[in-house]
Amino acid sequence: MAKKKTDTPVPSKNQFTETLFKLAHRFPLFQVFDDFLTMSIAACTQNPVTKLSHYEDEYVETIVRYKDSDLRHEFPKAFAALINEMEERVDSDQGNDVLGEFFEQHISNGRNGQFFTPYHICKVMALLTHADREYDSDADRDRPLRILDPSCGSGRMLLAGSTVYGRGHEYYGIDVDRTCVKMAALNLFLNGIWHSEVMCANALQPDDFVIAYRISLLPFGIFKIEEKEKSILWHLQKNSFRKPTHLAGSLITTPVAPFREQPTDAGTQLDLF
Repeated sequence: MAKKKTDTPVPSKNQFTETLFKLAHRFPLFQVFDDFLTMSIAACTQNPVTKLSHYEDEYVETIVRYKDSDLRHEFPKAFAALINEMEERVDSDQGNDVLGEFFEQHISNGRNGQFFTPYHICKVMALLTHADREYDSDADRDRPLRILDPSCGSGRMLLAGSTVYGRGHEYYGIDVDRTCVKMAALNLFLNGIWHSEVMCANALQPDDFVIAYRISLLPFGIFKIEEKEKSILWHLQKNSFRKPTHLAGSLITTPVAPFREQPTDAGTQLDLF
């Protein structure tokens, strides 16, 4: 007898997924996942003076929905499981985008039908672009690249790029979906890609801005940017709509100060994705 198909998602056999599905027995899965991202970002950003998160108020406001349930204790377990699984897969050919895979398999198909580029294709694209690079001088080889994905999803393309170019460059992502932006920010942080920023905006509209997240080593954490004028990425994105003075695909100098101080060099930007 053939089994009857069901629209209820079946969790895969890993601790991160199983932990979130415990919460989903009582609360909507998308809300659980989005709340998990919000609280995880808050947990990654501790004030060294107060020993509390910089976003303690947002954390408390989010966790209060679960205050009457013992299941609230599953959130830190899910975060630990996420880190363990990402660590195990850090050198995997399939990448370690655990968040993006969960989102695709259990949330987006029934929400917006969002799917992300498979990791191995992201890796090939980064390798091909790396092979095609040309330098005007030896000095260009030492300058940090600015790598942008204008529709970053969970940040998978940026993760693949970091394995090819190295983590020392600057990585930027833009997406219209705020949940995706939070996934990307958390992915970049947990993979140690410190010089990076992810912005929630429409990349086709230069003045659009909802919120951005800056990933930093010093100070350590994921920091929200709520004013667009304080966002490096917003300025870079807006400036890219100016009349181009370079050939397509070439390296260009941008006037916005990068994460690291460069008094005599503003860095380079590579049109990758």
